[in-house]
Amino acid sequence: MPFKKILPLVAALLIAMSTVVFAAAQEDMRFVDANGSTGYYVDVASISFDGDDAVNARIAVVKAAANRRFIYAVRFDRKAKTYQLYSSIVQQYDTKEVLEDKPLTDSPHPYGIASPMKEMVDFIFQFPHND
Repeated sequence: MPFKKILPLVAALLIAMSTVVFAAAQEDMRFVDANGSTGYYVDVASISFDGDDAVNARIAVVKAAANRRFIYAVRFDRKAKTYQLYSSIVQQYDTKEVLEDKPLTDSPHPYGIASPMKEMVDFIFQFPHND
């Protein structure tokens, strides 16, 4: 009889895990740069160009020492040299457990020549894509 009680729990767990695996399979993070134990990545599957100088993409900042991965939906404007964050997900890096997920209403921020954001913009605009 305990099998009848456990089976629905196991089924629910498998469905929940398959959702996480499916979401991860849709992601194609590519390494861009690092600064110490912090790595910067672009999800090339999320790149969406909006004209010649604007692009939307999902990026990740991995802070290995803190065991955290920060994923942002961002819009880059290469001509204005700005980025604007639209959403933020904080995960525990080793398990990918979501610790925080929230939309952002951020205004554009400038990035400089030595900024990791500039490295990501350069990577995105050099990545092969169909116009």
